[in-house]
Amino acid sequence: MRDRCLFFLFATLPVALAACGNAGANPTGGSGGATSGTGGGAETLPCDVDAILAANCRSCHSASPKFGAPMPLVTHADLHAPLLSDSSRKVFERITDRIHDAKSPMPPPPNEPLADGDAAILDAWISNGAPAGEGNCGSGGSGGSGTGGGNPLSCTPDIKLQPATPWVMPKDAGDQYVCYGVDVPLESKRHVTALAPLIDNATIVHHMLLFSAPTSFGSTPKPCDGTSKGQLVGVWAPGGGALELPPEAGYPLEGTAHFVLQIHYSNLMHLDGQKDSSGYQLCSTAELRPNDADIMAFGTYKLDIPAQGTADITCDLTLPALTPTLHGISAMPHMHKLGTAIQTTLLPKGGAEPVDLGTADPWSFESQVWTQLGESATLNGGDVVRTRCAWKNPGNQDVHFGEQTSDEMCFGFLMYYPRIETAGWQWGAPAFASTCKPTP
Repeated sequence: MRDRCLFFLFATLPVALAACGNAGANPTGGSGGATSGTGGGAETLPCDVDAILAANCRSCHSASPKFGAPMPLVTHADLHAPLLSDSSRKVFERITDRIHDAKSPMPPPPNEPLADGDAAILDAWISNGAPAGEGNCGSGGSGGSGTGGGNPLSCTPDIKLQPATPWVMPKDAGDQYVCYGVDVPLESKRHVTALAPLIDNATIVHHMLLFSAPTSFGSTPKPCDGTSKGQLVGVWAPGGGALELPPEAGYPLEGTAHFVLQIHYSNLMHLDGQKDSSGYQLCSTAELRPNDADIMAFGTYKLDIPAQGTADITCDLTLPALTPTLHGISAMPHMHKLGTAIQTTLLPKGGAEPVDLGTADPWSFESQVWTQLGESATLNGGDVVRTRCAWKNPGNQDVHFGEQTSDEMCFGFLMYYPRIETAGWQWGAPAFASTCKPTP
């Protein structure tokens, strides 16, 4: 009944909505030759290997690892250290797995895959036992300057969302979700025109979600589950950056705005005394733009993934004939840890060229970022929005839709304008109203 009610709402609208890698890296060409800090005397990395690691890995795997990276990839000794997850293997042996792993590649999305030539250099070096280099190649390859904050804003933020007190990461906690709220009282309506992350402790911050919530949430950080806390407004992961809305639209704030920050921390090295006050900064204006922006989700709430099996479905939604012209601003695919691929495509009425509204193939749960859309992302009545989702379930239990990370999702989020204002409208209505079938 709930599905049919939400479909009715949509169909009867009278006007009918880390990741690390290259991001922030400091390519050094032939420089490098980082020396061993422990054992092995002054053994260095080969210059070509060192340059590849500097350009593609050390924005996270620096001498002091960032964004939850479990180890540095700086010295010859670092590469020959035992893996934290499997002491029978060395770090360099794991590298060859990751650079050829389509499901969980290194560098991770949204960064570009490792170039074939670079992969071949690493493969040859690793197959030869990862030998030391023959001398110092120069300087500058041992660091990795990326902070993961992304591109700077072109505006001056006037709203900062940060916790009342820092979160102190328990030494024995490898991964943890933590939430806190911020209330922003406003004298009159304002438009948010841009959002950007405020990364305090890059060592342990893995990714952040920003929600607009219906009620107040405590400002002191506390452990929380991985469920959504309201309407998704922003996402940051290493490799992502600021999101600026076009001059035609702004995200509306009115009355007292309630925000919730959900931060995923990763402390796989079990460091002691790690504190963090990461959050978001927003640019807003009282000079309202012509349109309110909003977010809606295509895809489906109806999914069943069998134990020890796979699922691959394609879900279509035909926009009602009375749908006004909607302009896409940015898109973000979203699944959980069993996802293998997701793509949302706009199929314009009349057979015009399809428009990509967000693709992640292969899917990576570790990298979820908004992608800016072009002018062709314009939706009209009669258009079809198609979302394909695929999963692989190695577990012994069937998996269905749910908000826990052990459940699954199939959402293609779209930030758009003008905002749909019909009474009863809900951001998930398009996903509820879709019709799904197995992907051919």
